[in-house]
Amino acid sequence: MVVNPDEFNYSSLDTVITGESVLSALPRLVNRMGVERVLLVASSSLAAHTNQFAELQQRLGTRCAGIFDRISAHTPRDEVLVGLQAAREVDADLLVSLGGGSIIDACKVIQLAIDQEIHSEEALVEYAQRSDGSRGSKAGDYSLFSEHSKIRQIAVPTTLSGAEFSNNAGVLDRSRSAKEGYRGTDLCPQCIIYDPELAVHTPQWLWLSTAIRSLDHAIEGFCSPETNPFLDGHFLHAMKLFAESLPLTRADSHDLHARTLNQQAVWLACCGLGTFVHGASHGIGYILGSLCGVPHGHTSCVMLPAVLQWNAEQFADQQDPIIQALGNSGNRPEQGSETSAGAAVKSLVGKLGLPTTLKQVGVNPDQLNEIADRAIQHPVVRSNPRKLESAEQVREILELAWN
Repeated sequence: MVVNPDEFNYSSLDTVITGESVLSALPRLVNRMGVERVLLVASSSLAAHTNQFAELQQRLGTRCAGIFDRISAHTPRDEVLVGLQAAREVDADLLVSLGGGSIIDACKVIQLAIDQEIHSEEALVEYAQRSDGSRGSKAGDYSLFSEHSKIRQIAVPTTLSGAEFSNNAGVLDRSRSAKEGYRGTDLCPQCIIYDPELAVHTPQWLWLSTAIRSLDHAIEGFCSPETNPFLDGHFLHAMKLFAESLPLTRADSHDLHARTLNQQAVWLACCGLGTFVHGASHGIGYILGSLCGVPHGHTSCVMLPAVLQWNAEQFADQQDPIIQALGNSGNRPEQGSETSAGAAVKSLVGKLGLPTTLKQVGVNPDQLNEIADRAIQHPVVRSNPRKLESAEQVREILELAWN
């Protein structure tokens, strides 16, 4: 038997803390890292409406150099540049993100800009990989990066998107309604704090839908031609843990044990994120987010079942383990279903009270052709396990997601 060589590169993440309050964990990490000027980058709702946030500032004392709370959904590039200026004004030596993937990605790009001494929008976009496959002259050139960035991030995620595990950041170019990606050698946070009590403030629809986003990471990772048994073990257990714990969180939003299990499922699902290719659910989701304003979690709720159904024609053998992992919590599709894995995912999504069709997330039928035209140009769509070569094929998937 031929042995295929493989190589797995760990990220620069060094610490994950679960089940502990940020009020105790963050000051301890700040002390350990020896930093003095911490910029808190938070969602506006979290900064304004939680007692923990005010107490956190108090516990950090003089080491809290400032607060920035002006990053909105999908991480608009112009807002990231304002955040970059805020970090420079206080001479920050650590970024702490408190919020979802948009906040975490903003901190990644601010870190990249500080490390690369970027001072203008024109200089920043030289590092961008665009959704149509084009890229700036410095995109993906790791020779530009030193071994360690000048500034790092501690992430305190309040959603389940998994952005905290990758060296990639997605940014919205509002002028073109298009996403662009940024990547560096150590853009992922240095430390992650999973505080289930802080996460209680996250709206239930956002918490549950971003969990499906990470379930999408696990399932498309499992279906990727670049996966391996080490990753597959993580992916399959993530699916099982999501299927078991998400209904518990929906039933009782204050069940902190269930929330901690949700967060640990993300940890499993995002193992190796960025070291393998995803497929059409992710790629079409990027277009739905930038063009139609659909939240990323909802894009996975709608697209993952449809993509699994479309892929089943050539990759049926990969789908039974997905059914088994999800079926332990009553998500197994009925006997005779043609789209078993897709139906299992759709069943779980429906039981969580989340949308399952493009109509439900506000996409108009007259947008489908433009979505398909844009999606077929996206490198992630073109990496789908079942080959996608035309906008007409993407339209077939969109029709599955529409009904």
